[in-house]
Amino acid sequence: MVQGNVSRRLVAILAADVVGYSRLMGEDEEGTLATLRAYREVIDELIAGHDGRVFSGAGDSVMAEFPSPVQAVRCAIRIQEDLQRRNVNLPESHRMQFRIGINLGDVMVEDGNLFGDGVNVAARLQALAEPGGVYISDGVYQQVQKKVPLGYEPLGEHSFKNIAEPVILYRVFTSPDAIGGVADVWQKRLSARRRVVAAAVVSLVIVAGGVALWLLLWAPTLEPESEESSVFPGIARPTRHFKVERPAELADADALTIYDRIVKKLVAGYKKSGNPHAEVYRSWRRYNTTPYLSATHGNRYVNNYANAQASAYGMVEQAGTLPEGSVLAKDSFEVTDRGDVLSGPLGLMEKMEPGFNSEGRDWRYTMIMPDGTLFGTTNGENSERVEFCMDCHIAAGDDQDHLFFVPETYRTQFLNLEKVED
Repeated sequence: MVQGNVSRRLVAILAADVVGYSRLMGEDEEGTLATLRAYREVIDELIAGHDGRVFSGAGDSVMAEFPSPVQAVRCAIRIQEDLQRRNVNLPESHRMQFRIGINLGDVMVEDGNLFGDGVNVAARLQALAEPGGVYISDGVYQQVQKKVPLGYEPLGEHSFKNIAEPVILYRVFTSPDAIGGVADVWQKRLSARRRVVAAAVVSLVIVAGGVALWLLLWAPTLEPESEESSVFPGIARPTRHFKVERPAELADADALTIYDRIVKKLVAGYKKSGNPHAEVYRSWRRYNTTPYLSATHGNRYVNNYANAQASAYGMVEQAGTLPEGSVLAKDSFEVTDRGDVLSGPLGLMEKMEPGFNSEGRDWRYTMIMPDGTLFGTTNGENSERVEFCMDCHIAAGDDQDHLFFVPETYRTQFLNLEKVED
């Protein structure tokens, strides 16, 4: 309904703000401003990439609107993941973190600006969130709880000054520490009828290179004497290799050094599965320069390999449809908050003959645990466990052959990718 120059619409509002901005400016004005500009460029691109629009962004704050709460939460997750990775390369005192709040509400629109309680609540949620955290209102939660399977911690009702009604809040967990909340979601979903509409796919896969969201489930907090199993019976816990100091400060070169130290043990474990690709994937080309953190893989470090038939994978968005026989492999490892280096699973995508999996563009998804246990494979043993892998990749679209790619920062550049030989 329009009244004069003012209209109204229901939107999801994302509010983000820098933590400790005044302190950062007081310590290093030029460096802080340069970091803010770089981070704002990342944030603005992610907002636009998730169908959002920035309507206010003065100084250290950002306000954006989204037509869908799902897109707003996806964007928030991606923002926090990308900024966390960038902060690793900065001195601790210079790291810039954002708080994010998301609300769904009816707002007034005038000359491109948004006003009303819907906007104000988002800003209040942001102020409550911890550094690097995301808080959402109950309205957002009701829309995303079955579409974005993260951990959601209810925080009860909160009353805000000048807001008539109390607001029910939820903290969104974007790390594997949320295993309890995530497991609750997935244990229900695994027995439910699988979604076949892309709008209801597993929407956490917003990071290039995503393959297996279930990894968020399989992210135990390792205790030295614990024999606790994962949320799926019969699935072994990961191998602990060694411990590193200051895990939050690992640089890309450190991740590569860790990988080089443990890769033989990783491969030895995967080979126990008897899968032929687990035997040879390390002889294929790797399409990332160093292991990189992937939130969609339980905040594990991952590597992307492709066989000769899948050589066009390195052309990223121009790769088109990969031919039958193409195989992509993604191995992984985890560095916990305490510094424990743990083995991660091996994920495989294999392009099968036409008709094998028409809905999933004939990709076969296979997940192999670090001890060689088969977690599941499409149209085979425990197929239902990897159904969401396909659902995730549907989000990439048919034009991209359901593929996600290595983040640009970590992409290895090759020449004549279409002519790679085994």
